[in-house]
Amino acid sequence: MKTIKMAIYIMLALFLSGMASCGSEDSINPMPELGNPPFDLPRGEEGSLEELIYSVYEKYGSFVLYDFDQTEFYTTWNGRTVYWYAPVKSGSEAYVRQIVTFMQEKVFAGYPEAFIAKFLPKKIYLVDSICKTSSYNKSNLVNTLVTNNHGLAVSNVGVKMESFTDSDWDSMNSGIVTAIMNNIYNTMEVPDEFFALVTYLVIYMFDEEENADPEGEFDAYHYVLYTNGFVGANAFIDYGFFMPHKYGEDLGDYLSFLMSTPKSEMDRIFARFDIVKQRAFLIADFIVKKMEMDPIALQNSFCPNDPLPAGYFDKE
Repeated sequence: MKTIKMAIYIMLALFLSGMASCGSEDSINPMPELGNPPFDLPRGEEGSLEELIYSVYEKYGSFVLYDFDQTEFYTTWNGRTVYWYAPVKSGSEAYVRQIVTFMQEKVFAGYPEAFIAKFLPKKIYLVDSICKTSSYNKSNLVNTLVTNNHGLAVSNVGVKMESFTDSDWDSMNSGIVTAIMNNIYNTMEVPDEFFALVTYLVIYMFDEEENADPEGEFDAYHYVLYTNGFVGANAFIDYGFFMPHKYGEDLGDYLSFLMSTPKSEMDRIFARFDIVKQRAFLIADFIVKKMEMDPIALQNSFCPNDPLPAGYFDKE
């Protein structure tokens, strides 16, 4: 019976892995010299949708567009493929407000403001639906998509949101975050050693008894996760396995970990799992040298009650 269960888990993992790989998209290639696109955003009256959209621009420098000319969406800087899409339906302002509020309060709020302001695509297109191909095909519909004109399309803005489950909102959150992280992964040179330190198996199994933390500090899932050098994964706790995030998503996990983890928790993990510490220090150096940001300042802004001290990531 145990052999049969193992086979089922592996087949499920391979199926899910295949689905994930089919959904990957090209990255945004930021071109600072292009500057901001020439949109005239009204500030709007207090409490209006226009004011809400303007607040995104004011805080992060990005334009949220839901009623835009088709030629603007199809204009690309590199002449590559355009995508089939259906615009937000007339009278959907309430749904636009809901998705913009969701991005501000749930997605962007999960990271330091300076980080989002630097790496969020400058144009965020809200659409009813969009395909990852130039012609319509139901199987090619996606929730989020990085466009070739340095933007991000967010789909399903409309009546479909009324039936969204927590899983749907989580998927939307993940899609937007992945677009930001893949932008970094695909446009900057990440240290090879960061990836070489781990083995990207399709799945890792864990058992609450067989893989119990000998010191009783972490549950079996986190003990196996950290032991193998990861800080994030697609976890199937009830089935006793997880699928590690790879490459761009793995990098994104570490960026999130470094920016949002309180010092006491970081100390606790580093003291037990040297491989996590090694990888974290490599990405802290990457943040300084490639992203041109200060990991200490980013963490301090997000964890003011348990900040990292200056020099925390200095090599010992």
